[in-house]
Amino acid sequence: MAQPRSAGLSTAGPSHLEPPAYRGTLRIGERVVEKIAAKAARDATGAAAPDTKLRDPKAGVKLRNDHATVRLDLDVPYPGQVKEMAGVVRRRVRSDVERLTGMPVVRIDVIVARMTRIGKGRRRVQ
Repeated sequence: MAQPRSAGLSTAGPSHLEPPAYRGTLRIGERVVEKIAAKAARDATGAAAPDTKLRDPKAGVKLRNDHATVRLDLDVPYPGQVKEMAGVVRRRVRSDVERLTGMPVVRIDVIVARMTRIGKGRRRVQ
């Protein structure tokens, strides 16, 4: 009689593979998560006003128990809905950090440092 297979386990691959605890670990540094968060915030705010020069967002991250807490200092375009922009930024940062690191984001604090008038700041060729 055939042996039943465990659900979700594959018998394919090398049989000499060590158990997970012996293969090594992966640690993702705070600086890596900060860069991911800052890029995601820059992409979210830049998409709202592509012709406006906004300062690059600054991100701070604290990692505890494989969870991330993110703090963002950013500029937003004026006039604009600050609360809506913060929501867009939060969703984008959470999505990118969790997708790229596999680490849940438990909190994202957004500090709006400055508002910049839409269309100001970038020179256009005439």
